[in-house]
Amino acid sequence: MSTGERLVMARDRLGFSQDDAANALGVSRAMISYWEAERRRPNDRQLTALARLYKTQVGQLLGEVTSEPRADLAQVLLRSEADLPDEVLPGLEEFVSFLDRYAELATATGLDIGGMTRSPFVSRAGFDTAEDARRKAEDVRAHLRLGLGPVADLDWICELLGITVFRASLGPDLRRTMSGAFLRHPSVGFSILVNLDMTPGRRRFTVAHEIAHALFHSDKVAYVISRAARDPRERFADAFAGEFLMPTEGIRRFMEDNGLRPRIDDPAEVVHVQRYFKVSYPTALVRLRQAKVLTAERYESFKQVRPVLLARALGYETDEEEYDQDPELWRLARYPRRFLQMLRTAIQREVVSVPTVAELTGLPLDEIATLVGEQRGDGVAGESRTELSEYEDSGVLEPSR
Repeated sequence: MSTGERLVMARDRLGFSQDDAANALGVSRAMISYWEAERRRPNDRQLTALARLYKTQVGQLLGEVTSEPRADLAQVLLRSEADLPDEVLPGLEEFVSFLDRYAELATATGLDIGGMTRSPFVSRAGFDTAEDARRKAEDVRAHLRLGLGPVADLDWICELLGITVFRASLGPDLRRTMSGAFLRHPSVGFSILVNLDMTPGRRRFTVAHEIAHALFHSDKVAYVISRAARDPRERFADAFAGEFLMPTEGIRRFMEDNGLRPRIDDPAEVVHVQRYFKVSYPTALVRLRQAKVLTAERYESFKQVRPVLLARALGYETDEEEYDQDPELWRLARYPRRFLQMLRTAIQREVVSVPTVAELTGLPLDEIATLVGEQRGDGVAGESRTELSEYEDSGVLEPSR
């Protein structure tokens, strides 16, 4: 096998296009094509860069040694968008590292992740307009038997679908950074990354947005970076998320059932609708405009409202993170429930030691004590902390036998 063929195999096996590799390396797609066709030969520096990208050795690319290549997924995701800031990289690395370790833990415990690897929904070329997206959102809601009301727990919906959700800090300036991403992980399956530096309502919208990518774009691409750029896929996912979280028929039914008029002319009514459907105020405004119950004039006027203050004045409880996002508050909640359950099971069965779990997750020992004690009743968390201190002193870092 030639070097060019090994380069093609390494790239194809991981589901990346020539454009992906070119963006990650900062070269043209044509150059990747030349190397793979052996019309040109990469120099030593370029070979080193290729080896780093695929997390392999130069000798493997040259055929001197053989082993399974693995791409640096975080770098590929970062470089897929040319102007993403470098400060996004730690969050992407956390995401990819978590997925890899999740797969390792599943292997060690013999438990099934249950990840979706192929969407059950049809996605054919040409059926990708905003109306198609809204129709498909109705199909997914029907499939999940959600009715027309609010979606209470999107993480639970993702569990039902077999989609893994992870949260990480990716920066607050959505003009520069990303709101989230979809990745078809080779071991975990369909996975979603959500930016913690956003309001709770925006995070919910992002999860629904990434569900659209997972269900309707995963047959064509291995990953999607979601940000303010308005390409057709993003417009489709936005339309899907809007209808999925706030069905048009559900909006009108809520308004009628609660004595609202067919046309909204008071921002307080927007807040009532927003809080019922558990979405952000901007999302509610857009959906009400699309449902033709809000005029263009009112839409522009209501943009100036301070919705959290108005919600509090109307008697609604508000989340502190609606004012100020603090990723440190999430800690355990960044991880999917299925993963946390797997950790609990692994510790209780002594498949892995507590320090190994700390190393796997980066969680402090007291939080692992909380995790282990959650299903054991009152008083156990304190005992677990004592036990964890002993583990910490022991320095044991290998899985328990």
